[in-house]
Amino acid sequence: MKKYYCFCLVLLLFMGCCKLTKIECNKYDGFHKYIYEPIVVSEDCNCIVSGKVKYLKDCQTVALIHYGDGSCDNIATKIICENGDCFDKNDSPLTSVDFTIDCNVNSITEGPISSSELNQLFDPSSGPQP
Repeated sequence: MKKYYCFCLVLLLFMGCCKLTKIECNKYDGFHKYIYEPIVVSEDCNCIVSGKVKYLKDCQTVALIHYGDGSCDNIATKIICENGDCFDKNDSPLTSVDFTIDCNVNSITEGPISSSELNQLFDPSSGPQP
């Protein structure tokens, strides 16, 4: 009985401190994006310095964009996924490319993506601009 109470307490603590967000991927047809870690813009360099965006096609993850660790370096990392998998068994990205982002545009919104953004997403030497 004591183990049950401990389990319940841990579960309640987890539910109270951790917000789980469900992606409504059926809301859009085709390609769309979802912000899964808040986008942060630095006032020092007027550039996105952190945040994460997931690109989906028909509810399957096709790419992840990581905007950094807080450094004003205008570098983002694109991770290309295969069959919805983005990382191997060692938790390393299957395919990743660092690319330069435009610091003059700081807006990223969720939802459908344009054809130019789709082209940037699949450009092997670059990535989508904010």
